Amino acid sequence: MVLEYAEGRFIRMTAGADITAGQLVEITGDEEVSPATAGSTSVIGVALTDASQNELVTVVTEGVVSVTASGAVSAGDKVQAAADGKVSAWSASAAGDSAKIVGVALEDAADGNTVKIKLEV
Repeated sequence: MVLEYAEGRFIRMTAGADITAGQLVEITGDEEVSPATAGSTSVIGVALTDASQNELVTVVTEGVVSVTASGAVSAGDKVQAAADGKVSAWSASAAGDSAKIVGVALEDAADGNTVKIKLEV
């Protein structure tokens, strides 16, 4: 067995689509990520850098990150993937049991504003 990533906090992957730093990203192919879609169960982390399709992008897989809120998010809310690599407050009734919790909000944020979250992917 050969160690691929020392601690796995930062992973270089290929962008499957254009990505903007701060977007939640999901696995879309072999070592490939794209902006997360709503309710995604394949989220791996948050893009640290911008990347055009087929370029390398650095993905943060743990820690505290800033992402854009889709809808209001309150401190302490569990969050899930929303469209375009954003996050929304997790709701069992809205998400069903299949939506992956990707973190916990550390502050309040209005729709379209950035929110700090503790990643839990």
